[in-house]
Amino acid sequence: MNTFTRKKYAFTLLTLISILVASNIYTLIPIYEAVAIDLDISSVDVVIAGSLFTLFYAGGLLSFGPISNYVGRKKILVYGLLISSVTTFAVGFATGAITLWLTRSIQGFTLASFASVVFAYSFEMFPTKPRTLLVVLINTGFLIAGIFGQLISSLLSYQFSWNSVFFFFAFCYLLLFVLAFIILADSPINRMKKEPVLAVYFSLIKDSLLAKCYVITFSLLFSVIAFYDALNRYFPGANEDLFMIRTAGLIGATLSIFTGKFIEKLGELKTLEAGFIIGILSFIAMLFYHRTAELIVFSILFISSISLVIPTVITLIGSFVEKKRSQALSLYSFILLIGASLGPSLASFASFHQILIVLSMLFLLNLWLCQLIKNLKIGS
Repeated sequence: MNTFTRKKYAFTLLTLISILVASNIYTLIPIYEAVAIDLDISSVDVVIAGSLFTLFYAGGLLSFGPISNYVGRKKILVYGLLISSVTTFAVGFATGAITLWLTRSIQGFTLASFASVVFAYSFEMFPTKPRTLLVVLINTGFLIAGIFGQLISSLLSYQFSWNSVFFFFAFCYLLLFVLAFIILADSPINRMKKEPVLAVYFSLIKDSLLAKCYVITFSLLFSVIAFYDALNRYFPGANEDLFMIRTAGLIGATLSIFTGKFIEKLGELKTLEAGFIIGILSFIAMLFYHRTAELIVFSILFISSISLVIPTVITLIGSFVEKKRSQALSLYSFILLIGASLGPSLASFASFHQILIVLSMLFLLNLWLCQLIKNLKIGS
């Protein structure tokens, strides 16, 4: 296999893995009731399982990155998929709240082996221009996963059972393990000077510019999860209409492919501001327009705003730190997932309208943070 062909296959494979790995963050959202009924537990117990998954996923993000410095990125990426296949298969055999919590927690930790390492692998294996495209494709995959995970979960659960969702993903991860083992090239092992991991992350958080980016980061998947979770609880129409609303979000997710063009024309901060303004407008509109067709349009706008913001935040973080960039991006992923883990908790205690108001205020806060970042950059 020549270098060009290997690179093309690697881009396709890493994008596909990003979709299928991140999909498991969202798989429980449309099947809370089905799981609760089958296991004879409460819906709150299933929500807790989802939150535990993302909390352990976030913990894995901080763990596998440093480990990969010593054993190699490819080993973590490849064998992480193999172990994830086993842990995902185990979720399908949960028999009650405790086993569901346990298996989802372990599954979340093992699946974090991909996101914690893939950006560092991209920086080490590809030159600047193709690397930029790969990072955008991976982030697009993460965004698509927010919709795809819900769609495939609701479809498989409806046609078969909720267990089949996890059996399906377990098979996918096993197949991806084989492909990754064959296609991905070994990255160099950098024997880095050992530093206390927590000290490194704490130093990054203390950076004024990075700290503001991390606050914005927290709000992103938090907003996506809270929105779809609340919509799933609120929507009074048929399941087919809810399916259409989720599917339409894929249109908005594809906007991230063009984020590089927006950044070239507007700059990072103006692109961020544009994304938040689009999001605020979509939230306000959904407070007053509730029909299926209207929700489809405004959900596309909301996901479009997230699609603009996520790659832009990564670009900003990468530009603010030269050394320890991989740690800065691992911390980004960790904070992103911490936000995602808290999204269902908020949605379970608030109405759809209340969620829209909270998210509007959160995006207004992000606009203010953009202005602060702008002032700090001018001052420096």
